[in-house]
Amino acid sequence: MIHQNNEPPLISTHLRSPNVREFVYSTLFLLLVAGYLVRTHLFFVSQAYSELQTEFKKVKSLIILPYMIELRKLLDRYPTTGLNSFWLKNLFLVALEQLGDFQ
Repeated sequence: MIHQNNEPPLISTHLRSPNVREFVYSTLFLLLVAGYLVRTHLFFVSQAYSELQTEFKKVKSLIILPYMIELRKLLDRYPTTGLNSFWLKNLFLVALEQLGDFQ
């Protein structure tokens, strides 16, 4: 390749300059630091999520248990003899099964 005025190609000179090399190294360093910060942030978010999930399970079991006890009391208190109470008994039993599935 022949250049005018015996100048070397612009690309090779541009890539070899110390300013460009500093820029590339600083960019790589910033990407490395940003990746570390993102990874650390995701780790803490996932840890907090798992802690919240276990707390939610504890609270949910505390909330659902009294509802199941109250439904059993209602079933015991009101006798389900008769044709009209058949659908009511089924309704309570289905609700009791559904609450039991959440535990």
